[in-house]
Amino acid sequence: MLAPRGPELQRAVSWFSRVALDEIPQLARYRRSRSCVHQPDLRLLYHWMHQAGLRATHRESVRVPPGGPGPTAGGTARLSVHRVVSDQHGHVLEVTDIDFSAQEAAWTYEYSL
Repeated sequence: MLAPRGPELQRAVSWFSRVALDEIPQLARYRRSRSCVHQPDLRLLYHWMHQAGLRATHRESVRVPPGGPGPTAGGTARLSVHRVVSDQHGHVLEVTDIDFSAQEAAWTYEYSL
């Protein structure tokens, strides 16, 4: 997500394990291809995990990136969130890294199981 003048406010990247790709059939249609130009709609991801018989455990770490608690060189404080989702067997299913401007962006995380 970019601010009106162009600086990056938020960035999120998710990776899915081979276990997730094997166990969650709906993810197969979102495998990255060279012709893929749009972002996949993963709003139902945790529902798909449940449908596949997976009990997801979320572990999130929120931190201020290296450089101290003050503003970065760009003048805005940053926060990062590292999320690891595992199944009931301890297999990692998803890893997501979210980085955002603490000054100009809000982060709300809501889901139902």
